[in-house]
Amino acid sequence: MKKFTLLFISVFALQSLFSQPTLTSSFNFTIGDTYRYDIYTDVTNIDPGTGGANLTWDFGTISGGTYLEGDGAICVEPSTTPFADSSAVANANICIRDEDDPTFGPYQYYECNNTSQNLIALGFLGAGNTSFSPYSNTQTAIEFPFTFGDSFEDTWESMMFYIDLGYYFMRDSSIVTVEADAYGTVTTPAGEFQNVLRVKRTTIDYSWSNYGGTGWTPNGSFTDTQYEWYAPNIKVPVMIIQEMEWMPDFFTVRYLVDYNFSTGIEDKVDVHLEIFPNPTTDRVTIKTDEMIYSVSIYSLNGRQLDATYLQTSQPHQQTVDLSKYQKGVYLIEVGFEDGNVVRERIIKQ
Repeated sequence: MKKFTLLFISVFALQSLFSQPTLTSSFNFTIGDTYRYDIYTDVTNIDPGTGGANLTWDFGTISGGTYLEGDGAICVEPSTTPFADSSAVANANICIRDEDDPTFGPYQYYECNNTSQNLIALGFLGAGNTSFSPYSNTQTAIEFPFTFGDSFEDTWESMMFYIDLGYYFMRDSSIVTVEADAYGTVTTPAGEFQNVLRVKRTTIDYSWSNYGGTGWTPNGSFTDTQYEWYAPNIKVPVMIIQEMEWMPDFFTVRYLVDYNFSTGIEDKVDVHLEIFPNPTTDRVTIKTDEMIYSVSIYSLNGRQLDATYLQTSQPHQQTVDLSKYQKGVYLIEVGFEDGNVVRERIIKQ
């Protein structure tokens, strides 16, 4: 249950266009951020590979597993959530929950600061299954700054309290080694991402159960390894591969399919702008109430891929051909005659 909490952690910022990627606190989660993963379970024919510099990973096609469409997540104010009266939640500044169904969960509470991002509590809602787990030793998701070759170790403990029945039923104590062991270019089913940093997490977990409140029973120790690929200006990994010790050669694969984060490129003006269809397979149409002067295409790391200066009889509507680009997420910059610009994300399928 706790394992997937690592899916929602960490942030990324690019120090310079061609430098090694570095995780920093400058793009911490903000209220209203949203994202969604799709999932493959029981994948047997995927290889995360070894660490190193300037590597290329191709996970564009996932086969040999079971596909699940994921639910969206949203960052909300902790004080607005069902567990807001907990003393642990009082220390949180971000809560991540299901975007569409806040009546269930999970609720993940983070304390985000300039030097680290920490999971401090976890809650679940459900008919007859409402539970809450504060971390007596908080789980450090990432330290800042964090770049290729960096590593740290963390220990944490949690006890899950069965609110409906009034007793603790699960205890976990873990030792985690976090390493930035590789960087390069990764291709996921959603497209190609350049200048990514790979973070490897190795967790040794000691677990106890107290089913029925009759006493603690040790479940033994388990080790799992999780690989996370972080792309510029995207606050969560674009790709995650996880392997459990008790299921060797079976991987769980998650890849980012949708998100709404700040890109780090600020708009200068707020104008009415429509770009459709989005996602697209080839062409998109731009409609606006201002006269369009230029249209430029950028990668997510800020590299300009194309630019067009327009001379047309339709200054308020333009069509852009994206068929030559690989699958992925791009920025379309629309420039106006007064010098202002607006940028929007577009997904090429």
